[in-house]
Amino acid sequence: MSGRQAVSEQAAEARQGGLSRWLLIGVGGFIGVIVVLFGIAVIGGIADSEGVANFFRILRDLFIVILALHTTLIAIALVILIAQISALINILSSEVKPIIEEAQETVSTARDTTEFISRNVAVPVIRMTSTAVGVGVFVRELLAIRRNLSGRARK
Repeated sequence: MSGRQAVSEQAAEARQGGLSRWLLIGVGGFIGVIVVLFGIAVIGGIADSEGVANFFRILRDLFIVILALHTTLIAIALVILIAQISALINILSSEVKPIIEEAQETVSTARDTTEFISRNVAVPVIRMTSTAVGVGVFVRELLAIRRNLSGRARK
């Protein structure tokens, strides 16, 4: 392994270690905030403090608004997704279908051409060649018989 590869692998490991460290810090911070809020809620409930109750009502209302915004964003994303799917279906039906039909036409033409060549060129050439070979073998055998007969007659 070259020095450059070792350095790049060490840098990747350092980035990965830094990323996991920041992830752990973020998760730990979030859990810490939840624990602190839970502690404030428990103390406020025990002390029956009106200020703490108002704070948590406001916090609750804030989370309801945030969830409503998330719901709206999800609905918008779904509408966009449906529009994209309909565009994909339109592309498939208008562009891919003709390509498939053309490919089927090409295959059909190739099949017809192959049958034509087979019927009008290959079969006659094969018959003519086999006939010529048969005649050649027949003549060779006749000449061999004649040679054999003439050779015996000389003896």
